[in-house]
Amino acid sequence: MLRIDFWNIVFTLINILVLYAFMRHFLIGPVRKIIEDRKNTIENDLDGAAAAKKDAVQMKQQYEASMKEAKANAAVIMEDARAKAKKEYDQILAQAKEDADRKLKEAEKTIAMERKEAMDSLSSSVAGLAMTAAAKLLAEQSGPERDRSVYDSFLKKAGEGK
Repeated sequence: MLRIDFWNIVFTLINILVLYAFMRHFLIGPVRKIIEDRKNTIENDLDGAAAAKKDAVQMKQQYEASMKEAKANAAVIMEDARAKAKKEYDQILAQAKEDADRKLKEAEKTIAMERKEAMDSLSSSVAGLAMTAAAKLLAEQSGPERDRSVYDSFLKKAGEGK
């Protein structure tokens, strides 16, 4: 049968206490220290990650602000370029219109001058023909037949002059 001995229980308890003290000193203490160190490392890593995330968010905001500023600058530059191009376009168009108007006036002036010269030439030719016809009439006797032939001759010469 099973026998319970008092000294056996006392020694077992002493052995358990010694084993507990030994384990606490050599095993549980270092394990707790390792666990505590690991906990501190994890906390530091989490703090570092939070700081890195905060820095990343701040850098993202700076990047977005600089991109917004760059877009605004690009828009201003584009608007300036458009305004300059429009101004140059208007200036070229005005210059072309001015040149066209000037050439049109010169052409009209030339046409008017040539027309006047042609009219003067035609007028002098008609006057010359009329003088010749009048001289012939006065030199020869006039009569209805003679007047008709002089008139026909005048018309024929006037038609050739054209």
